[in-house]
Amino acid sequence: METWPDGRAIVRCHDSRFGATEFNPGFGHGRFHPFRDFRGEVVPTLYGANSLDGSLSESIFHNVPIRGPGKAIRRSALKPLQVSIIAPRRELALIQLHGYGLGRIGVSRAELIDSEARSYEHTAAWAATLHARREGADGLVWVSRKFDTSFALVLFGDRVARGDLEVVQPPLPLFLGDGYAEVQRVAEQLGITILE
Repeated sequence: METWPDGRAIVRCHDSRFGATEFNPGFGHGRFHPFRDFRGEVVPTLYGANSLDGSLSESIFHNVPIRGPGKAIRRSALKPLQVSIIAPRRELALIQLHGYGLGRIGVSRAELIDSEARSYEHTAAWAATLHARREGADGLVWVSRKFDTSFALVLFGDRVARGDLEVVQPPLPLFLGDGYAEVQRVAEQLGITILE
């Protein structure tokens, strides 16, 4: 287990359907969602990172190939997206999926963190198992797949309430203005083309 201190920023790239501190009730598929608890209920999730570069790398640039002609995103894909900065009002207890954490549970980074989208059913099953085994866990934390100087995390909405989180910086749209300038900056660093 690892502690995420109260007040430590979480940078969240999210769909505008959700508020800055609102959990995803189960839409879409990601590395650690959706999954169900032991009662069969979908556990809401909230993804984030400790930096803007990590958050963008784990979201809009997450499935962009490392090389080849597909190393691009369409600008139109940014229309529904925004970035918010939030912080917990209390310490969060997170299951460590880096350092000794992966070895302790007997899985490699390649299997759980570096795997492609086709493995999400398998990796979401790991989230379900870890959630069930550690009742006090508020979520998971790992080193970003695409930006390895950043930590990424997912919070469990049945253990972290919206009231446990505060908005530090309100949502900033990524399609225009300052938000789009940040997307361009990170895309340039990653060598990713934005197609108009």
